[in-house]
Amino acid sequence: MIHTLNSRVNPAAEEQTDLGIQLAFGATSRPVTDYREHVRKLIGERISPLIPASERERRFPREAVAALGSAGVFHERWSGGIHGDLGRAVVLAEEMGRAGLGGIGIGVGLHLEAATSLLRGFGSTAYAEEVLGQALAGDSVCCVATSEQHVGSDLSAVETSLTEEGDHWRVRGEKWFVSPGAAADFALVLCRGGQGPAIVVVPRAGLTPVQRWATTGMRSLETVRLRVDARVPDDAVLVRPGSGLAAAGQGLMYERLALAAQVLGALDLASVLAITHLKRRKQFGSPLYRHQALRLRMADLHSRILVARRGLYATVAEVSAGGGASASDAAALKVTVARLGERVTSECAHIFGGRGYVEDQTPLERLWRDLKVGRLGGGSDEMMWELVAAGFRPDHELYEAWVAT
Repeated sequence: MIHTLNSRVNPAAEEQTDLGIQLAFGATSRPVTDYREHVRKLIGERISPLIPASERERRFPREAVAALGSAGVFHERWSGGIHGDLGRAVVLAEEMGRAGLGGIGIGVGLHLEAATSLLRGFGSTAYAEEVLGQALAGDSVCCVATSEQHVGSDLSAVETSLTEEGDHWRVRGEKWFVSPGAAADFALVLCRGGQGPAIVVVPRAGLTPVQRWATTGMRSLETVRLRVDARVPDDAVLVRPGSGLAAAGQGLMYERLALAAQVLGALDLASVLAITHLKRRKQFGSPLYRHQALRLRMADLHSRILVARRGLYATVAEVSAGGGASASDAAALKVTVARLGERVTSECAHIFGGRGYVEDQTPLERLWRDLKVGRLGGGSDEMMWELVAAGFRPDHELYEAWVAT
């Protein structure tokens, strides 16, 4: 069941939480509440109506990128310093989640956060700058192609080749799970040159979708297996061989933060619907809300969502203030929120009883399917925990003081 209206949380509560993200907005930015209302209206009018056909046809709508780009949303997101305006990135992602955009929202996020961040951060040639301009204007759809058949999380093992051909380069290989691969005008391809991994901007002419994956959820994301065979100019080599992995990590950080924000937005939609259902639905002569077990279950879920959102806002505000960008922090947020997403949508669907398991009765079944990808996209749970664990530092002095040896 798909509607084109965004969920509306309690206005007073929304205003209070927006204070937490205001610090991440640029000094000359409009207030966060104004910006949120702006993107909410834009999504409701221009993008939400695209959901039914996109889900039915398993097609990513280029119109979504065009609508946001032409409205200046992408330019606003990447205005300012090295990280652009992270406050805008979070609010936009949240509102796409609240609108139940699913694969459309994730595709926009991959275009804006993963691909555009790499173009903006490493593009120093006229070719890259032209592609960046098209991406920000919404005239072109961009994606990032990293995974391969035998290469999942270990990106250092990519086999897609980058070889010199005179004054040009040849890129050859096959990428798996590329989103939104079939709709992309440009793919930022992680490949292997003589000195190690590199990233090359490959135009649509060199990209051939060879399989459209029939994914369980995120059906409008249009995830494909992509054959890459292109001869590109030297200007198209965005990141030189040997530096590709470090650059890809930067794009992944932005992708993970945006993914966490979009999941939290979707959880607002799910929880508001479930809470409202508890107060409207009567059984045995009284609303379901009168049953302590049900309302306490929702209180628990609401509390977890609140704490996760405050954690995301605090991290983004710290990064925006110059506190540094931590891959470990982004990984911790992403994995925690993704796992929370599965639990919340499952419980909210359960609150609706049989209707929660039927596609054309509530959006809960689709949200449940869609949010599973959060535990895989941008890195699996296990990879995220490895990044977190890599940041552990022992305190031997403290240990000696407290533990008998």
